[in-house]
Amino acid sequence: MKTVLDEFYTSYLRTATYTDGELRVVVVEGFRAAKPEDINILGHIIKNTYALGITERSRLIEVRFSRPIAWQLIDESFTTGTDYEVPEDKCALHVLTRSRYLDYVREHHGWFEDMRGPGKHYRIWTEDEVIDVVACEPPIVGLAPST
Repeated sequence: MKTVLDEFYTSYLRTATYTDGELRVVVVEGFRAAKPEDINILGHIIKNTYALGITERSRLIEVRFSRPIAWQLIDESFTTGTDYEVPEDKCALHVLTRSRYLDYVREHHGWFEDMRGPGKHYRIWTEDEVIDVVACEPPIVGLAPST
């Protein structure tokens, strides 16, 4: 699903809130430093590393899901994709038509398809968290309201 997130070098999760049947995920744009630096990690020097970070130019983007079926937030360090997953495209907001998470939600909460129609698995992968959402309707993506 092509969105403004495809313009980002990377992103960081700012907030994820669920209120009144709506999940709002706000991510902030991350940039790569212009010049590489050497970094020291426990005495081991890694040369020519580009720092990632947020700047005053970073945009806040909100991804809003109306009445999601299920959602989870996982530390990205513990998450991997698999060959079992089938993405619709290679965009920053992943849409998976087949995944183990979607299978799980269908197996344990599958009545939603009889009542609201087929669901899809949407994934937002940030630098530190992965947000998985199963929803029957695509999210609305745009600039986050000022906070």
